[in-house]
Amino acid sequence: MANNDILVWIVAVAATAFVVLCGFLIALLRTAQRSLGTARSAMQEVKETVEGLQGEVKKLAESVNDVADDLRGKLKSTDPLFDAVQDVGIVLSELTGTAREAAKGFAHSVRKQAASSEGQQRIPSWLQWVVMGSRVATSLKQGWNERKLDSN
Repeated sequence: MANNDILVWIVAVAATAFVVLCGFLIALLRTAQRSLGTARSAMQEVKETVEGLQGEVKKLAESVNDVADDLRGKLKSTDPLFDAVQDVGIVLSELTGTAREAAKGFAHSVRKQAASSEGQQRIPSWLQWVVMGSRVATSLKQGWNERKLDSN
């Protein structure tokens, strides 16, 4: 074979390869075009769905804001109630402090009277009742504290 024949065969093989390559590229481009068309239609559906949901989301946000405003107003209206509860707590605290001081003073005077009458034979009946009452009160308090501890 001559050099010219080899050259002709090389050109023919190259041209055939180029034609096959172009055929594959055309098939690839057509597939890409179909994929892009599908993607475009999917994006259009997503866009329509998002636009449809956008209105609902705005309505929901407005509803949530209305509920939050309503709740905020109702919570503000309960402020006087909590102020009153705080005042009652302060009054109760002061009352129990006063009662505690009164009980201490009473117990002190009873002890003082009992100590002064220890040397005597006869204990006045009112003092016996006070002693008995203080024992009952002490027992009740201990029982109440134990019940309180058991419930915790």
